[in-house]
Amino acid sequence: MINFRLNILDKYIINEFWLPFISGSAIITGIWLSADQLRQVFKLITTSDAPLTTAVTILGLHMPEIIVITIPIGVLWSSFLVFSRLNNDSEIIAMRTSGISLIKILRPVFIFGLFTSLVSFALGELIVPVSSPLARKLEVYSIYKNPFPNSQKNFTYLEKSSSKKLRRIFYAAYYNADKDLLKNIVILDFTRDGLTQIHTAKQARWLPKKGGWRLYKGTNHSISTDNSLSRVSSFDEFFIPSGSTPAKLIREISKPGEMNFIRLRKFINLQKKSTIHTDDYNEARVTFHGKFAKPIACLLIALIGAPLGILPRRSHSGWNYIILAFIIFQFYMSQSVCNSLAEAGKLTPLFAAWFPNIVLFIIALVVIRQKVRLA
Repeated sequence: MINFRLNILDKYIINEFWLPFISGSAIITGIWLSADQLRQVFKLITTSDAPLTTAVTILGLHMPEIIVITIPIGVLWSSFLVFSRLNNDSEIIAMRTSGISLIKILRPVFIFGLFTSLVSFALGELIVPVSSPLARKLEVYSIYKNPFPNSQKNFTYLEKSSSKKLRRIFYAAYYNADKDLLKNIVILDFTRDGLTQIHTAKQARWLPKKGGWRLYKGTNHSISTDNSLSRVSSFDEFFIPSGSTPAKLIREISKPGEMNFIRLRKFINLQKKSTIHTDDYNEARVTFHGKFAKPIACLLIALIGAPLGILPRRSHSGWNYIILAFIIFQFYMSQSVCNSLAEAGKLTPLFAAWFPNIVLFIIALVVIRQKVRLA
């Protein structure tokens, strides 16, 4: 069992981490902002005449999302620099000659890595789900001068009776929850015994006073279960009584990356129960597992960076900088590739989310084992 009570050595090493961690994370975040978001913000100012204050606000709202991405780089950089400095000043040698094992020296690294993991998780769960949707709404409002619509594309919704019997299946190419408006819709209607009806229409609008959908400019296909009857008719307007509208459900749905893990779990369960179906189901599953996998990466990266900073006295650290760059490259590359494959259904979301961490864990074991042997 790990004892988290800090001794003098733990406090000393942990205090050394803060400056390189904060400065390193700030530099990487600034570079990331300049390469990605800054261009979008200036484009927003020039194309929509948005005020500078709005552009700066949007930039600030995007920062928590970017910080979550860049924290692992700051952790790797700070752990490597701190132990390089301790090694160059012969402090590691002093600790070793005093009888302190390398594993005990790495204990504050584990605590620091665990702390940054918790910070990453807290940002991703408490701040990003609020800041990112707000930034997106401000961007849309600045461009179109209209509030951000609660909408879904390629949306499938199942209407069931109180006894859970399937009544209708709604498919809409576009659904606006604010206006209760469906566009390019197909409805499979099973409410009449012995008859299946297929309604297609250009659009449909929810009428709360009448309790149903009014379809505009479409066709009705009626097919009996024994194929003895088949009829097709066109209409300008057609009313379907219905007991529910998915508006409330849609208002609660955001992009998977903008949900916390509780909302993600509810969203995934709704799709598993076939209550709804959206195009980003696989993305939601990958994001859910990533909510836990990405913070743990900070801990593993800290346990890689610190041992790499410990070198023999006459050795040069040039190769270790190349190794650091390779570790970061493979981490983000494997994340991107695995997530893409999982979203396409080629990998299981659980494996895709945790595979980059498995690679980091193996690297950490190899590096620590090598340094323990040389110590």
